[in-house]
Amino acid sequence: MVEGAEGAAELSRDLLIKAFDMMGELAASEGKVVEIAVYGGSCLLLASDIRDVTRDVDAVFLSERGFGYELADRVGQRLGLPDNWLNQAVKSVAPPKGNPQPNLLPFGEYPAGGQIGLRVFLPTPEYMLAMKLLANRRDDPDGMARDRRDLYLLMRLTGLKSPDQLAGLIRLCYPAVPGINARIAAKIDDILRGYGSAGEPEAPTWNAGRGDPTL
Repeated sequence: MVEGAEGAAELSRDLLIKAFDMMGELAASEGKVVEIAVYGGSCLLLASDIRDVTRDVDAVFLSERGFGYELADRVGQRLGLPDNWLNQAVKSVAPPKGNPQPNLLPFGEYPAGGQIGLRVFLPTPEYMLAMKLLANRRDDPDGMARDRRDLYLLMRLTGLKSPDQLAGLIRLCYPAVPGINARIAAKIDDILRGYGSAGEPEAPTWNAGRGDPTL
């Protein structure tokens, strides 16, 4: 674990994999398999070189939710991780109620080389791009700055960088959203102006599954 700019604890990729290994070992010892989908900065940390650290793990339990939280608490205490290091705060955005599930692709099984107790799934980079476009962090300037950089790199990775492409992606991934409202349209415009003035960033790597944004 490392310290952020303001002293906040941050998780590296190695530490996150270690935590997943421990969760998998504990689950396997009780004959269970926990499945989670990981989003947000932790998804970018695992799947690409877009992020070096993450403050927490935005996850949605696909199975064994109550048991999974117990495991996360036990592992967090053993490794000295922050409270709620693994949480479902992202569930309000992914996936929204009434919308299709995102195209979750297998990423890893834990522990490595032993009886499996944890399976981790990730969305596609296109779905992550749509999520970041919908995110509203007006009360979190640091989070807004991170999201802006993430958006630029995800646009470079996916090749989606026109107003119609980005609006269409949101409609595809979030059909229950009632149109592209003024806030979303303004954000798309702002991101595109910033992307154009900054110049295209170097394309990031993506070391996880690719495919259609939705099933």
